[in-house]
Amino acid sequence: MSQIITSSGIDTIHGKTEGRSRGYFYQSKITGKTFYRERDETYQQNQSKRQKWNSAAFKFANSQLKLLTITEAKAQLIADYEAAQHIASNGKTYITARAWKFNSLIHEYKQTHPFDSWQE
Repeated sequence: MSQIITSSGIDTIHGKTEGRSRGYFYQSKITGKTFYRERDETYQQNQSKRQKWNSAAFKFANSQLKLLTITEAKAQLIADYEAAQHIASNGKTYITARAWKFNSLIHEYKQTHPFDSWQE
């Protein structure tokens, strides 16, 4: 995160001071002064269409898992997990019911929204 050297107050700060800050501190090599620069972190916007499709499936699975916080829903999830013998719809075996459901939801999203039609 940040490097703070405090021999006489704060001499230099490098990087972000907090994880949520919009910018970062840097030091000029020429003058030695410390400056602050705001930077938009838009590197996730430069995704390929397949990456966006996978991100949409991940977002769908997360939103559906948040709905399963009720105890009856958890009991039903565990019952479904045991009935499926820990094997998800993609053919893989998972240790926890939550991981099983998450990957089943991703597989369900990808089956209902194929990449070829989603790409258009």
